[in-house]
Amino acid sequence: MANRFVLNTISYHGSGAIKEIPGELQRRGYKKIFVCSDPDLVKFGVTAKVTDELDAAGIAWSLYSEIKPNPLSRTSRTASRLSRPPRLTLS
Repeated sequence: MANRFVLNTISYHGSGAIKEIPGELQRRGYKKIFVCSDPDLVKFGVTAKVTDELDAAGIAWSLYSEIKPNPLSRTSRTASRLSRPPRLTLS
């Protein structure tokens, strides 16, 4: 059973919490999700537990998987830049 906590944001904890993600995203009207992870979580299939739920719900997502322990602010800036839609350049 998942437990819901409302602080500055909404967090789910416990058994079944990952399965709550698609519904929460859909209630908020999100169409595409930017997933941040680290290489080991991807390698061992942990990130896939989330992205599989997104796929099953038909929610588009992209992945940034270069998060390192105790990341530098440069890592945060890179992830932030990659999460934004591309800008169109008119020539």
